[in-house]
Amino acid sequence: MVRGLLLTTMVHTRREPVGVVGLITPWNFPIAIPAWKLAPALISGNAVVLKPAELTPLSTRHLTEALVRAGLPAGVLNVVHGTGAVVGEALVRDPRVAAVSFTGSTAVGMRIERAVQERRGGVQVEMGGKNALVVLDDADVEQAARIAAAGGCGLTGQACTASSRVICTPGMYDDFVAALAKEAARYRPGDGLAEGHPDGPGGERAATGHGHRRHQAGQGRGHDNYCGR
Repeated sequence: MVRGLLLTTMVHTRREPVGVVGLITPWNFPIAIPAWKLAPALISGNAVVLKPAELTPLSTRHLTEALVRAGLPAGVLNVVHGTGAVVGEALVRDPRVAAVSFTGSTAVGMRIERAVQERRGGVQVEMGGKNALVVLDDADVEQAARIAAAGGCGLTGQACTASSRVICTPGMYDDFVAALAKEAARYRPGDGLAEGHPDGPGGERAATGHGHRRHQAGQGRGHDNYCGR
């Protein structure tokens, strides 16, 4: 509540639920992102239909069961499983769903945004990034390499916030590349629970194949390979 331009007026803001909210979440953060989306939707008084990624259904089930045990009324949170092309598409186009929140790829997010807007629904999309890390002449080379390696290799690189490219000044380039190759060599895929394996395996075969194809394309263009195969 704030005072208006005139001393005799007051401006009030009242938050009201929109009705049914559809949430479509990715596989790479199977509890965190559903929780981030669920909290404001439920607190605002909305009913929710949550469609998790088909690769990680159990994480969402455990989260939902915890909320039910905590006393969430029946019917307030509903979980549907299936592919995005079938279940996700139905959720996005259903006129009973007043608003949709999506986290995933840019191509799918843009399609969802258009579909929901066409029926005058509310829509929020969080899509993939191409995040740059900038290394300037006054940087600590070793620290910059550690940050770059952690940002690109941490979580097996399976995050939209991963450092997917580095912009480096010419004077720092050689030293930075050498330091980054040394740091990157510390990240070895394997059992994520085993000793000495900072990274678990890739979570999706298609994404792993895409990474291999990008690597091969770079080699085909004459790019140097400093670490890995």
